[in-house]
Amino acid sequence: MSTVKFVFHGTVQGIGFRAHVKKKAMELGIKGWVKNNQDGSVSAVFSGDEEMISIMDGYCRKIPLAELSSVESMPADDANFDSFEIIRD
Repeated sequence: MSTVKFVFHGTVQGIGFRAHVKKKAMELGIKGWVKNNQDGSVSAVFSGDEEMISIMDGYCRKIPLAELSSVESMPADDANFDSFEIIRD
């Protein structure tokens, strides 16, 4: 089990990016969250099998209408997530 935080930069808000991420995460059995950031990027924490997180990363880079300029990833503290949620501020 791994937990990784991603920050997706580019055209990622206002195009259904978070909904796509949640749907795919649920299909892959990944727990965690996704949210919009004030700077226009989207952050996500994926917790689950390393292979599934890798698949999720690849999927996020190909979401329709998204135009990514860069993607950051970093290890995150393991948390005991019960589900995958969209965080709305």
